[in-house]
Amino acid sequence: MTTNLKLNSAVLLAASIGLASCQTITTAPTKDAPQYENIRTMQADIPDSDGDGILDDIDECPQTPANVVVDNTGCPIVVYTGSLEMELRGFFEPMSSQLFDKYDKEFAIIEENLNEHLDAKVFIFGHMSSNELELLKNKDNLSRRRALTIKNRLVEKHYIASDRISTYDCSDRYPFIDTDFRKIDFENIESRDRRVSVKASTQVDDLANLEYASDRKNYERYSKRCEIFE
Repeated sequence: MTTNLKLNSAVLLAASIGLASCQTITTAPTKDAPQYENIRTMQADIPDSDGDGILDDIDECPQTPANVVVDNTGCPIVVYTGSLEMELRGFFEPMSSQLFDKYDKEFAIIEENLNEHLDAKVFIFGHMSSNELELLKNKDNLSRRRALTIKNRLVEKHYIASDRISTYDCSDRYPFIDTDFRKIDFENIESRDRRVSVKASTQVDDLANLEYASDRKNYERYSKRCEIFE
C-alpha cells in the first residue's frame, strides 16, 4: 500500500512538472513597442455637402459643382483663359485731333483681336498738354475730341460695336511718363501729352469696379484722373 502511494505521488509530481513546462510566460512589453489601444474612426460632425473640401459652416459657396477648384472660402477660383489685354498710344500734332495714317497697322491689329474676343471692352483715354489747355482756355475740349476720333474710327472703319467702347476725358491731368531717361526729350516732353491711349480687355468692363490687383495696376491711374463722358 505504501509502495502504491509513493508511486502515485511520483506520477502526480511528474505531471505537475510537465504542466508547468507547458505554461505560457507573459512578459511586459518594452517601452519601444507600439501600444495598441481601442481605435475609433473620427468623423466631423459638420458635413461638406458639395464635397469641395470646405465644411458647410465656413463654405461661402455651398453648392459648388463637382471638379471645380475652390479657395479657402469654398468659392470657385476664377481662371481667365484666352484673355486679352492690349494697348495702343497715338500722338497728335499741336491743337489737332486728327491721327496720322501711320497707325493703320495698329488699328488693324486691334480689330483682329476684338473680333476674336467678342466679350472684350475698349477704353479710350483722350489727353492734352498743359500748354494746349492754356491756349484753349476751356473753349474747346481737345482731349474729348481726340478720344471721339478714335472711337469713330473703330466704329466706322473697323466695325466695332459702339456699346463695347467707353471714352474718357483725361485733359492734362495725366502727363506722359517716360521711364527710359536715356531717350527722353525734355524739350519736347509736352508732345507726348498730345495723345490717346486705347486699351482693350476681356477682364475689365467697369473702371469703377476693379476687382483684381492686376486690373488696378493697369487701370486705376486712369480711373482716378479721367472722367467718362461717352
